[in-house]
Order: sequence, then C-alpha cells, then structure tokens
Amino acid sequence: MASNSLDVLARVRPPVPPLLVARIAGWDADAAPAEPRRSASVVLIRPSAPELEVYLLHRHSRMAFAASMVVFPGGGLDPADTGPDPLLACAVRETYEETGVLLAAADLWPWAHWVTPEIEPRRFDTKFYLAVLPPGQEARDVSGETVRADWATPSRALAAAERGAIGLMPPTLSILTELAEARTLSAVLELAEDRVVVTVRPQVEQTADGWQFVYPQGTP
Repeated sequence: MASNSLDVLARVRPPVPPLLVARIAGWDADAAPAEPRRSASVVLIRPSAPELEVYLLHRHSRMAFAASMVVFPGGGLDPADTGPDPLLACAVRETYEETGVLLAAADLWPWAHWVTPEIEPRRFDTKFYLAVLPPGQEARDVSGETVRADWATPSRALAAAERGAIGLMPPTLSILTELAEARTLSAVLELAEDRVVVTVRPQVEQTADGWQFVYPQGTP
C-alpha cells in the first residue's frame, strides 16, 4: 500500500514549541520569508528483534539550529555535492561525515520532504532518505556536533520524547512514528517500495485547543 507523510500527520500532533509561538506575535505578514536552504537527511536503520533500530544524533545545546534536538544525520547542500542528483550526493556525504558510514546513491530510498515554516529565521528545504546500514559497516559519532549518537528503537525514542527526556522536531517525530508502527525492516522496505513523497509545508494556527501545526495538502 502506498504511503506518504500526510498519512501519519493526520494522526500525530507534534507540539508547537513556545519559541515558535513567540515568533508569531512579532511576525510581519508583509515581510519576505527567509529563503530555505536545500538539504538532505538520512534515516539510517538496521534490523533488530523485535523492532528495527534507527541511528540518532543528540545535538549540542550550542548549535545554531535544532539545538539539543535529536535528529537524523544530515545537512545542507554544498558546492562539492555534484552529479545527476546533488541532494543524493549531499545525503551520502553528510552520512559519511556524521556517522562514518559510506553509502551509495542506490542505497537511498526517498522517504519525505519538509520545508521549514515561513516565520522561522532559519529555514530548510529538506529531503529525507531511508537507508539500511550496509553489511560490515558500523556507525559512530564523528560529527563534532553531538553530545552523543546511538542506535535506538523508534518506539523507545518516542517514549523518551513523550516523557520530555529528548526533543524531536515534527519531521523526526512523524518519521519515527511510521517506523515504530511498521516495526520490522522488511515492513519498512515494503513501504519504501511504493512510497509517495509529498512536500510538507507546516503552518501554525491557533485553535480552541491552543496552537497547532496544520499541513496543507502536499504535492508529489
């Protein structure tokens, strides 16, 4: 069955960070939003029983973007990223620089596409790729941007976020939720075979239940 990011976002409601709510009050609707930087992120997974594991980076609190957040390896497009698909080259490069794992473009499955809300001063246009840890390789923390990096089951990471032990941004939360629901490597790869990648452009609205993210219909 084909799946896309909006399927899980219809059920999952990531909390709106207080800092984002504070920015809304000072937002000038006539101001030109910051241009999002093209970037790539890789959801590196490996088989485990009874649930697969995913490699997560716990970022330093001093980072200019996503400080103290738990994220997947990735980063912005660089002039060195060339070839038929520069973003694939970016994904391969960033994975190697942050985990020591060397992937090939053929190892990457397109999974999601998110664009940071317009009210954020730092914006990214990020494509997320799924990749299985190649045989004989080990991931290790070599990025210099993290407090630590380790493997965790998606459900364990989600439970840690639920009790406030770690912070997850909406893309990370939604992807981990899908992985937790699929549970096994074979089930995730089956989803990847028919995956429909839509562009998710979160917006923030105030409702009777408080501030919430809303997601206009994405486009393939």
